Amino acid sequence: MFSDEPFETRLRLALRGTSAKALVALFGELTGEVPSPRRDARMARVALELAERAGGREAERWFLTGYSYARTARDPEVRARAERLRERFSSWW
Repeated sequence: MFSDEPFETRLRLALRGTSAKALVALFGELTGEVPSPRRDARMARVALELAERAGGREAERWFLTGYSYARTARDPEVRARAERLRERFSSWW
């Protein structure tokens, strides 16, 4: 998996929070980066985490976003997580 210590530290801190606000903010910051497989893997990780935390339509929206980025990132770990989460949203397939 791609690793970037400053990002990993910020992601760990965001994951510890009780609110999804920090993750949404982190996702927003990532949209400003130049598109690359590394950025797409990061965006997938954040979006899939938000999908797991959210409910209803919001969870579906984050899942579809994360799944899409996981596919373009071509990161095996992120893709595997997206495929596992896909079972939760089986009505989409």
